[in-house]
Amino acid sequence: MLYSEPVFAKRRVGVLPLLVAVAFVFGATLAFARLLRGGDDSPTNEPGRHPVSVRSIDGPAGDARPSPPPAAQRRYTIRPGDTLSTVAVRFGTTIESLMEQNGLFNADAIYVGQELVVHDPPQRDGPDRAVLPDGAFVRGPASLEFDAQTWFAGRRGRLARHRELVDGESMRGPDIVVRVAREFSVDARVLLAFVAARSGWVVVDRDGYMPASDFAAGLEDPARESLWHQLNWLADRLNGGYYDWKTRGNRVLTLADGVRLAGHPSLGPGSFAIQRALGLQSKEVELLPRLEDFAAAYVALFGDPWTDAPRAVNVPAVSFPALGLPWSRRETWWMTGGPHGGWGDGSAWAAMDFVAPGEQRGCFVSPASARAVADGLVLEGGEGELWLDLDADGLRETGPVVLYLHLAAEGRAEPGTMVSAGDPVGHPSCEGGFSNATHLHLARLYDGEWLAAGGAAPMELDGWRAEGTSRPYDGHLIHEDGREREACECRLEEHNGIGR
Repeated sequence: MLYSEPVFAKRRVGVLPLLVAVAFVFGATLAFARLLRGGDDSPTNEPGRHPVSVRSIDGPAGDARPSPPPAAQRRYTIRPGDTLSTVAVRFGTTIESLMEQNGLFNADAIYVGQELVVHDPPQRDGPDRAVLPDGAFVRGPASLEFDAQTWFAGRRGRLARHRELVDGESMRGPDIVVRVAREFSVDARVLLAFVAARSGWVVVDRDGYMPASDFAAGLEDPARESLWHQLNWLADRLNGGYYDWKTRGNRVLTLADGVRLAGHPSLGPGSFAIQRALGLQSKEVELLPRLEDFAAAYVALFGDPWTDAPRAVNVPAVSFPALGLPWSRRETWWMTGGPHGGWGDGSAWAAMDFVAPGEQRGCFVSPASARAVADGLVLEGGEGELWLDLDADGLRETGPVVLYLHLAAEGRAEPGTMVSAGDPVGHPSCEGGFSNATHLHLARLYDGEWLAAGGAAPMELDGWRAEGTSRPYDGHLIHEDGREREACECRLEEHNGIGR
């Protein structure tokens, strides 16, 4: 089977989400819905939000359980090959938390021998509240039933009216939502429900107005106030939670008050992703009410996600089409990056990086041609992107798809072109994404899910099988004849040279 049922018990929408759903539909406030169940509605300095009374499991209504002290700390010394991202994964925390703990202003400005303060592992589980089926998280086949542009038609919320510059182009709010969902491969309804619950940008009340935070996704950072930055942050953090749970073994929640919780074992990666993103903005006493807000917003806007919920991709059962090396049989290219993020830091470590032969360094358009790894249809993409649809149905959300990133515009295969394995598709460059040197970034998706290059359905290129480590960009390609190559920023044929 290519699909697996969720590993957690199905949790139906409770009374509070239904009340808040009514509030969304009929223009009442979240505070009103909470008052119906006996919550507090005292003032707060958080824009557009109302505090709630937290009920103790054993105590009377209104008794808040005290938060435990932050987790114990230890020191970690940076080693060669470490990045702040890999340290965060190793200790079950986030880049933001490490930067705040250690007074860092630049995530890239760490050095070998530097000591960082890190937390010990969490001592207890977080909430067991499942708010989203795993199959509803990824932008996959089930996402095709939702047309965001049609859904936004006639809506008067702040998001529908919003417009801002993105890469020099004026974009409408709905277009930004669609673009972010498509690039990160996260279902747009997940992003919209999160924004609705955290800021009120999506809906209006019956008087035509709902107070909204200026920070659409709840990230209160003036440097990232734009909708584009808010949604990119959100989609990457959601992917981080989903793929940390599913592929990297990191199931830790680091909350805004420093409390660290283990993801409850009854959850799946979809619900954990929501908890992880909300946790970054929440104290422990706030997390469960905000999970209820998300669940209620989703129900109000799109219906109960548990009804006919799509099944999640069962990655070990995926049989990806055979792939060749993405260059000529006569050439040897250099593997400069082992498994790392397919799109952003949060996605599965789906990508491998390769540099074409030649003496030139830095950013330039390589004369060497990247080639099709299999027969397929070229799909529309952004700057530096080529998406190769191996089942040729014209959809990025279904079946096997390969992403080529950093291909120059000149000479890149046109969307709609059918190519055969080995056909030239473009020239490596620095175009698209973030790059300070010309290279090819190659990644795979199946039904919209990023497939870890060194994971349960590993990337195999003409007899070379990828293996990863606990650190992004580290890893190996191992040939079926026994040859082994290790990723490095070098050009040594017996170390990282890849050829047939």
